[in-house]
Amino acid sequence: MVKVEIQCPSCAKKGKIEVKENLVRESERGIVAINVSENLVCSHSFVAYIDKNLAVRDCFLTDFKIELPKMEIEQKIEKKEIPRAEDIDVYLISINLNALWLTFIIRSGFFKKRILIINEMDTLKPHLINFFNFIFQNSFEIDISLEKREVYKKDKTRYKNYIIIDGNKVINDKEKIMKPKKIKIERAIIQKFLAEQDPKSSLIFIRNEIKKAYDFSKTIIEFNKNLVEKEEFTSKEIMDYLKEVYGIKIQFQYLIFLINIAKNYFKVELPMISRVSDFLGF
Repeated sequence: MVKVEIQCPSCAKKGKIEVKENLVRESERGIVAINVSENLVCSHSFVAYIDKNLAVRDCFLTDFKIELPKMEIEQKIEKKEIPRAEDIDVYLISINLNALWLTFIIRSGFFKKRILIINEMDTLKPHLINFFNFIFQNSFEIDISLEKREVYKKDKTRYKNYIIIDGNKVINDKEKIMKPKKIKIERAIIQKFLAEQDPKSSLIFIRNEIKKAYDFSKTIIEFNKNLVEKEEFTSKEIMDYLKEVYGIKIQFQYLIFLINIAKNYFKVELPMISRVSDFLGF
């Protein structure tokens, strides 16, 4: 066991945690996710990402109460088509894009927002392009650009309608959709993506979670379209319908996440839901 100093991403309090040295150094992915529970460093719970050199690459505030719906998605690609390490280096991406950045990027896809990432590394760019193309495969259409800061500064007007990630700053988020505390489901997806030790499995996981969000939100839109007069658009009815169609149970927070996708990506205004589930123990 070795002690590693970490800092809470919420209150900035520092403390030391014990980690198994061999677990980190032998990680195939090169980064290990360590769950830091409440009162270990401070009153917050978060995830620390530690690389094989025992350096803390990132600390990510998350909500361990959030559960993603469990459902296996049929793989529509052959194993031989899963990206090779030379096409998508998950370790390279993990150490250069922190957890919050990745959260912002997938949220931009769900909200149909253009996003510009200021990237100074030529070697990273092809891996990021292949990564985004793969994880949004057969689901959301995305508009992500990667440019050097110099290119961006020379033509800022070109990116006036883009949300821009520059270092630790988020620029041009006019609708305030990138507030970390409001992005719970996306954070849960990224947390599990980074926690997966096998690089290929992590790619399949994040792609499947994105595809589920796409399919479930489309199903909710169809459910609303097929409602007959006087039928209510309630959380219980939607949850029951998703369980009937997909055999899954979702939390209310995940339902709100899907409704937001319907509104912001598919541009479909759904009725205000009546949370009957509050009275039924959901």
